[in-house]
Order: sequence, then structure tokens, then C-alpha cells
Amino acid sequence: MKKVIYLLTFWVVAGCQPTLIAEFEDKPVVSCFLEAGASPVLTVSKLIAFRDDVHYSDEDVNTLSIAITDETENQTWELQAAGDGRYENPQMVVQSGHTYRLNFTYNQKQVTATATIPEAPQNVAFSDTSIGIFNWQFNPGDFTPRENPGNWTSYDRNIDITWSNDDKNYYFVEGVTTSEEPVRENPTDAPKSFTLEHTQNDYATLSQMQFSYFGDYEISVIRILPEYVIMSEGSATNMSTSIVDVKGNIDGGYGIFTGINRIKQIVNVYLEEDEEEE
Repeated sequence: MKKVIYLLTFWVVAGCQPTLIAEFEDKPVVSCFLEAGASPVLTVSKLIAFRDDVHYSDEDVNTLSIAITDETENQTWELQAAGDGRYENPQMVVQSGHTYRLNFTYNQKQVTATATIPEAPQNVAFSDTSIGIFNWQFNPGDFTPRENPGNWTSYDRNIDITWSNDDKNYYFVEGVTTSEEPVRENPTDAPKSFTLEHTQNDYATLSQMQFSYFGDYEISVIRILPEYVIMSEGSATNMSTSIVDVKGNIDGGYGIFTGINRIKQIVNVYLEEDEEEE
């Protein structure tokens, strides 16, 4: 089963990242999020130096021989090139609790990484599976309801999400929709997805302001590993400096090879009807 990961396309490891390196060495930039129950998609790109006097190898990111080994079951899967530095194998399905090892050669050097897939979030509960919001109109400098609502208390509605986290693992919440009915009139690139900041808490809150469209949203509670957090925090503070300052977990390259696991819930966003004032 092929799984599209919407918000996990990491900006630092997406390739073509300029960086200042005193002695440049052509190493690959790897991005791979192994999701339990899905087939892996791995991306390899070249590190682009912010200089003109560096030497690049003749390595083609589209012709690499890349393998992922399930060390738990001692089975190796070869990935097939899909263009633009992407590698896939729809026959491989990632399993919770298994440890996977990445291995390939780039510029005559070994590139390796390991990741253990976390267990799915436990005891996930949503306070509600629907949320009503008013249809807002948006003009620059103005944010007012289309019509004056008779019941302002409904504006304060939230959806609370809880899960078990006695061990203080890392989680975040993601929402995605395919709806084409925007909440606001004349939307300017209204986002189809959102993500809350990662946390070691056992709860999160979704407010009405998170939703840009009416209709169904797929809300995921996602368990992540520490390397994802380290990479995320490092990239946020080093975007304009050097990728070598962002600590990934790729031996022989840059980027991230990590496992994730999620629990999903459909949440319906509907138009809140104005109540007549008595």
C-alpha cells in the first residue's frame, strides 16, 4: 500500500539546499520517513554549496543502488528509481516495532542509517468528531463574519485530543483535506493541511481557526522519533547558515531516515447556522 505523507516532506532535506562548507565534499541528502503500514518512499538529492569553486562527483542520484533491510526479519528490499531522485518499493510494507537499515554507495563511500518504527499512539480520544464554524469573508485588514452571528459562544468551540504518553515520547497532530469549499470568501492560497508543533504532552487542541475548508479533514496523531525533532529544531534555526549544523542521522550523508506511526480520525467541518436572537 502506497501512503502519501503530506506534511512530512522535510524542507531541509528536500535538496538544492545552499550551504557554506569550508572543505566541500559531495555527499547525498537523504529524506525517508518509514511509516508503519505503508511502503517507503526515499528521496536522494545533491548538496548544493554556496560557492563556485567546489568539485562534484559524477554520481547520478537517479541511478543509485539502494537497499533497506528489515533487521527484525533479516529481509532486504531493493528500491527502484522513480525519477527526480525518488526511490520506492510497493512490495515492502513497514511494520511497527521493526528495525530497518538503509545502505547504498555514493561517491565511492557507504551511506547508512537505521530506524526503529515506533508503536502506534495509544488510547487516542477526540472530544468531538465535528466542528461548526461561521462562513467568514476576508479582506486585507479586515476579518469579520459575513453576517453578525447570533450565537458568539459557538466561536469558542475546540476539539480536544488526548492520548497515552507516560514515557514522554514525541507526537504531533496533522490535518489534511481534499475539500474545495473554502471557509472564507476570496481565499488567498488557503492551505489544505496544517500541523501542530511537536510535543511530549499527551494532549492537543484544534481550534476553528485551523480549518480553512468545510467538509471532512483527516486528522492524524503521529508518533515520531527524537531524530525527527532534532532535525526539525535544527533546520528552523539554521535555514540560512549551514546544513552541516543540522544534525541528521545519515552516516556518510545528510538528512533523515526515521520511523513514524499514526492513528487517524475523520473530523467534519460544517457551516454553523446563525441563531435568531430572541
